Amino acid sequence: MRIIHFLISISLFLGCVTVLQAQTLPDSLEIKLVTVDPGDELTTWWGHTGLIVEDLATGHSLFYNYGLFSFEQDNFISNFARGRLIFWVGAWRTELALRFYKSQNRTIRIQTLNLPTDRKLEIAIFLANNVLPENREYLYDHYYDNCATRIRDIFNRVTNGEFETFTADPSRFTLREQTRRFTHRSFFMDWLLMFLMNDTIDQPVRQWDDMFLPTELEKYAGEFSYSDEQGVKHNFVRETNVFYSAENTYDVPEEPPVHWPAGLLFGIIAGIAGIGIARRKKSTWRLYGVYYLLLGVWFGIPGTILFLMALFTDHIVTYYNENLFLANPITFLLIPLGIGMIFNCQWALRFTPNVIYLLTGIALVLLPLKLLPVFDQANILSIMLILPVLLLNTLAWWRLGKHSASV
Repeated sequence: MRIIHFLISISLFLGCVTVLQAQTLPDSLEIKLVTVDPGDELTTWWGHTGLIVEDLATGHSLFYNYGLFSFEQDNFISNFARGRLIFWVGAWRTELALRFYKSQNRTIRIQTLNLPTDRKLEIAIFLANNVLPENREYLYDHYYDNCATRIRDIFNRVTNGEFETFTADPSRFTLREQTRRFTHRSFFMDWLLMFLMNDTIDQPVRQWDDMFLPTELEKYAGEFSYSDEQGVKHNFVRETNVFYSAENTYDVPEEPPVHWPAGLLFGIIAGIAGIGIARRKKSTWRLYGVYYLLLGVWFGIPGTILFLMALFTDHIVTYYNENLFLANPITFLLIPLGIGMIFNCQWALRFTPNVIYLLTGIALVLLPLKLLPVFDQANILSIMLILPVLLLNTLAWWRLGKHSASV
């Protein structure tokens, strides 16, 4: 018999809003977990996930998406900068949702859940209520409250906490290491994102915490078995199907990358370049100015951004960041100093070596501090990249001596 009537507000991909009212036969209800592999855009590097609620009897099918946000929402830029980004859950027609991710050439896998009628209804009712305007919004957090963790928590709720118990073992990775598996494709973005985040993502975590990643949620859901009222175990997933297999895509490595040797090599090369320019004739100070302008852009801008985020935002992962010893607002001074050197300004030639000495001294303070347990941030990549540049530039100015101030 028919036992539920519900009204669902659904947001379509093109921004249209329609209302679907359906009478759902319990035996015809299916719940499916959709996992979308990483795409080419930075915001898609970690993949995506959603839930399908499908009525086989009527053909109605909705894709519930917890990853929605809008650049047009009020105060988007300031909220994003301060770490107060609002996301929401919306419901798309499943056909439109799958077509959209397929158009991005992203592999799509669908797991049909093996749940009794009452638990499937529980999920359907929860989602129908959660998608309503007064319930749909949440404060996004990349690691602890995102599209995957929201669905993870639904699974845990309908299995009476068994899903969390199943994933209570220690993870083999930290959150940083899990993240870097997906940033491996770009040395620069890997360094920048890791530079901005502190040691809170270097602490031991559980497999439960790994499921901020859609592919980890998919994996553990496929391995999980829950108990029915009689204590009989059942596989959580009944079947898995590949809806779309993308071509020429990026494969996520099983292990996080080891980028610090490349960082060290780059740091040494950049530092030696500074020495090489310093040995040239006095007429080449403009080239030295360009060199410091580039260093200020490469290290000074991220250092200043990190400083501001750590002091004035809700981005907890930036607080007490050790990388401020390596790059900070003082590093940003290399930009105006470089410009001044390009135009042969005496003040720039006079102050640049003092800034380099100061930056090197601050960076060297970090090395003995790393022996203390509290300085446990996994920032070897930043150290290997930045410290050689500072040390070799200090050597360059030491060799120049008083020449730079008398040009």
